[in-house]
Amino acid sequence: MDIRQLEIFQKIVDEKSFSRAAKSLGLTQPTASGHIKSLEKELGVRLFDRLGREVEPTQAGWILLDYAQKILQAREEAHHALEDYQGIIRGHMSVAASSIPGGYLLPRFLGAFMQEYPETSISIENLDSRKVIEGVLEGDFPIGITGARIPHDQLSYRLFAGDELILAVPKGHPLAKRKRIKAKELAGQKMILREKGSGTRLVAEERLRAAGMDMNAVRVAAELGDPQGVRTALKAGVGISIVSRHAVEEDLLRGDLKEVKIEGFNCARSFYSVVHKGRSLTPLCRTFLEFIHAEN
Repeated sequence: MDIRQLEIFQKIVDEKSFSRAAKSLGLTQPTASGHIKSLEKELGVRLFDRLGREVEPTQAGWILLDYAQKILQAREEAHHALEDYQGIIRGHMSVAASSIPGGYLLPRFLGAFMQEYPETSISIENLDSRKVIEGVLEGDFPIGITGARIPHDQLSYRLFAGDELILAVPKGHPLAKRKRIKAKELAGQKMILREKGSGTRLVAEERLRAAGMDMNAVRVAAELGDPQGVRTALKAGVGISIVSRHAVEEDLLRGDLKEVKIEGFNCARSFYSVVHKGRSLTPLCRTFLEFIHAEN
């Protein structure tokens, strides 16, 4: 039994297919099948049952999978430990982030980080806050950046950045001439909203109600699924919107959009990094986490 056989075995379990696993690993299907046949011969058991176009581990296969995962994880940890000892920072990592940090905050750090650590690559997956936290809990992502803190004894949160939701209006809108309005003056205004379930929308509606605004009184001009879409619609004059200051910061500086204060509307919020307490971070993950906190 060797490491390569276990890698192929685990990939077939994940893909439920010899052909898909072989393609993912850059092998031919006969080569992958040959490795599994050798492994089955050595162990004296059949590892897979064929169920139509898919395969599923036999009972012996499920037993082996548990040990294969531990062996492959131990190998990964050994590599990381030795790289850490040598001070080597390289490899790829994925970060889950809610829309504002994923779209506006984290990208600001990537250039400087990769210049300092050129043998690294980082992907950012934008999800809603709940899915970010679930992804960290389930081990899909080593690091998450989220606007929500869902208490869990296996999670560690750390303050990453502050944010503020503001009322932004196109520069030619009648409200653009006002510095401050009452919440009830939003009644009848065409508003651009984030999608239902968006953290930005939920917080904005909650705070507007607290300021005396009935959200049923607004006219919904559009519902959009990301802050960039809202920003574009704002500049196109579709309506007005409650948005993250980070999302429209450049537009406010250029004068393309105007900020209008709403009396009694206080909408400061925070973003947090989140990691799983029980999982070891790779040298790359630890370095990136400390980098973004130091730079922010």
